[in-house]
Amino acid sequence: MKTIAEHPKSIFDHLMFIHLKTSSWVAQLIGPAVFNYGTNEKNWNLTTERLIRFPEGSLGKAVGEFLRESNVEPLAGAEYHDIQHVLFDYSISFKDEIGLQFFLHGNGKISFASISTIIGAWFILPSQWKYLRSSFQKGKKCKDISTFDLKELLHQDLAQVKASFFEENH
Repeated sequence: MKTIAEHPKSIFDHLMFIHLKTSSWVAQLIGPAVFNYGTNEKNWNLTTERLIRFPEGSLGKAVGEFLRESNVEPLAGAEYHDIQHVLFDYSISFKDEIGLQFFLHGNGKISFASISTIIGAWFILPSQWKYLRSSFQKGKKCKDISTFDLKELLHQDLAQVKASFFEENH
């Protein structure tokens, strides 16, 4: 699959490429501020290396591998966010960071980050509206993740944990 970033062909593609690069740069600047000042979460004191040592097939190990492959370390106080990337299959690309915010909003999380991202995305990513709407719908179909202690799930089997978020309530 070709992406605009790989093979810009038209003026619009070049403008969209510049736009996405600029938006990603802005997101990298404001992301830490949102997590450092916009959350009450405590630091879990987890590093990528500690997570990689979790049991094979566990959520913790998958998060460690995700972080290593992405060449990032967990952001203190925002470790739950990295877990959400793994649980709900969102990369750390600009598009998927926004997609994750739409998912979270669909799941009932109303925050400065989700609302500002949603408002901004409708203006700056009109070509992604279908993807963003599907992320929102995916969040609505998922069990309320705010009722789970994500740190407690790190030792559990990744596939089982993922499946449990979308099981039908009986």
